[in-house]
Amino acid sequence: MLTLLARVHDGVTRAGFLLGGVTLCGIVLCFWLEVIARYFFNSPTLWSGAMVAYLLCLSISLAMPELARTHGHIAITVLPERLSPATRARYDRALAVLTGGVCAVAGWICVQESLRQFTYHTTTALGLDIPKVWISMFIAYALVSAALHFLRHGSGRPAVPEAVEPTPAKSTSATDPTKGP
Repeated sequence: MLTLLARVHDGVTRAGFLLGGVTLCGIVLCFWLEVIARYFFNSPTLWSGAMVAYLLCLSISLAMPELARTHGHIAITVLPERLSPATRARYDRALAVLTGGVCAVAGWICVQESLRQFTYHTTTALGLDIPKVWISMFIAYALVSAALHFLRHGSGRPAVPEAVEPTPAKSTSATDPTKGP
């Protein structure tokens, strides 16, 4: 059952990452439309700056869980590289649990704030007036999903199956022309 939930979580994370890429395309489109409206029609848009800000937040929020899942985040590895393999494994698990806990607490705070924004119908202050919960729920998703990925790493079970590297075939004089008899 946990394996099925982990696979579903991984699938949702990958889909979110792809959707985050689509939001980047939306940012490019907004800038493109703004440039055309401003410089060709002398009529700048009022909404493109706000839309870019919202889409950037969505893009980051949708990409964050995938970075947690694949260990794609930036890491300073001066200390871990000096540890023995066993100590490094314990260090990595402890750090993953700590990071997962921090993300879980931050996610819980964001969920509470999103619920408050929904209850009080709070809207954004930029040129494009939309409910804040539309943005903050993605931030909450990012933190909660990343927390789950970090906690899965900390449990010792790999969230991403380890890639098996092929072993190179031994070269012989029959297969390698640089090897002589």
